[in-house]
Amino acid sequence: SRPTVDFGQTAIENIFINDFMPNANGEYVKVYLLGHYFASTNSNDASNETIAQFLSMSIKDVVKAWQYWERQGIIAINRNAANHSDHQFDIAFFSIREKYVKERIELPKIDKEKSLKPSEKLIAAISNPHIRRMFEDIEFYARRPLTPQEKVKVLEFIEVYHMDVDMVVKAFYITFEERQIRENFISYAEGIVKNWRDERIFSSATYKKSKAADNAHYQLLRDVCRAMGINQRQIPSEVSATVAEWFDQKGYQTDYILYVVKEATKRTNNPNINYINSIFKSIAEAGETTKNAAKHYFENKQIVKKNTKSQGNKVQRTKFQNFNHRATPNLDDVIKKKANKNNR
Repeated sequence: SRPTVDFGQTAIENIFINDFMPNANGEYVKVYLLGHYFASTNSNDASNETIAQFLSMSIKDVVKAWQYWERQGIIAINRNAANHSDHQFDIAFFSIREKYVKERIELPKIDKEKSLKPSEKLIAAISNPHIRRMFEDIEFYARRPLTPQEKVKVLEFIEVYHMDVDMVVKAFYITFEERQIRENFISYAEGIVKNWRDERIFSSATYKKSKAADNAHYQLLRDVCRAMGINQRQIPSEVSATVAEWFDQKGYQTDYILYVVKEATKRTNNPNINYINSIFKSIAEAGETTKNAAKHYFENKQIVKKNTKSQGNKVQRTKFQNFNHRATPNLDDVIKKKANKNNR
């Protein structure tokens, strides 16, 4: 049953929050956290039935959650006891910190042992099941076995660039499957890993976040070019750099950027990136950089424009136009009057 008031604390490793939680199903995270809570409090009520009732889930989904976390290598399912079944079993929680130490720290220590020859380093590394699986995956993409020299070079990706094993595999997947590189593929994959290192991408979690940001940035650039009438296959570098400044450096929201660009292009026959950027600066100088602030800016511009236009339509009367001159007499009338006067 749920505790009414519990002032205790349940310690969750930061590695779980940063690297495992973002990629997992939300229901699976709940199961892990509640199971961890029961384990840390030595609760006698802990069971899959209790977890299912507590989280309003089916027992089948709870079991799926435990199976997922076992595949991640951070728990183990034990069904050896006599009273265990497919839905009732014990859970052993592993230290995620120790898992990372084995995968990322012990290998560099082995590589740095100057007394070991390259062949000895390789043998020591292959004893790690994660490293062994990494080589198997790379050989699958390469469609051939790796030579010992190639394996030693790949191990340097982990030591020198501090990459997770799955990121090393991802680099070779991109090299072989996406880029279709076959010649000098080790050097090409290393170039990918170097770029990730420079961008502070070392794990799948940070890679996915970066990928999502890149996709959002690219879509925004396309939308801006479409609004400005720019060929999306030949985007000027100045446009790309300015949009990146708005999105990355200034931190402007996507809806705000697109609104300003669309409104700005309506107000000129020749929209260019410098003109639009000047509008962003004017809005920023006024205070907020939001869609509402942009609406207010354009509304004020429209009022000023109307007032200026109405003043321009008023015709200024000249002194000549203000002069009330008499009408000039008709010449025929003057001659007739003079003739009549002489006949008298």
